[in-house]
Amino acid sequence: MTMLAILQSLLLCLCASAYQATTIPPLIDVPTFSLSTTSGDDDASSRSTMNILTYASPVAIKPHRMWSISLYKGTLSHENFTKEKRGILQLLRPEHASCKGEDDGDEERNLIRVLGGSSGRDVDKKASCERLGFPWETLKCNGETTDNAGWPQVLPHCVYYLKLELVGEMIDCGSHEVALCRVVEIVSEDDSINAADELDYISTRTLRDMDIISEFGRIKDVE
Repeated sequence: MTMLAILQSLLLCLCASAYQATTIPPLIDVPTFSLSTTSGDDDASSRSTMNILTYASPVAIKPHRMWSISLYKGTLSHENFTKEKRGILQLLRPEHASCKGEDDGDEERNLIRVLGGSSGRDVDKKASCERLGFPWETLKCNGETTDNAGWPQVLPHCVYYLKLELVGEMIDCGSHEVALCRVVEIVSEDDSINAADELDYISTRTLRDMDIISEFGRIKDVE
């Protein structure tokens, strides 16, 4: 056996030993969204609720812009979206994660914990966000209210907003259901129009560094 063949055999052995089966998912860094939904009652804005959502991605651009989102079963957001088949996806900024209330002992002191760590059935998320300086509002474009009949309210100062409508049926994936959605409209603040400004969003890595979520993506208890 030549020296070259020996070296090749050693490299193959090293490469083979570098891989192994694992049950630990990769720790990835993805944008953090909030999905706003409504129950579809007469006053849709008063029945809005919001959650934290990180399983969201664009999947097509023609003939329509399409996104996929994944909703945890049993939540109010899942119930609303399944019923009304629409919602507004909001890309959050760092300021949404850094805001705090006056009471440091209150779990509501952080907006991410309010939206992602509690249920809209048990907590008035709208009132909690208002106390934190983020009162919910009707979505506007160029100072004008868009066609918001049947659409939920939104958080102020998000990077952008995607109005989504469900296409087809929800896909059962076990703990979650996946929705393929058509983008009805994209709305952005004036200072977010440039592509470089879109980088100013909150990510899961930042939330882990801030000790808000765990490595499994769940909201951590306040110690």
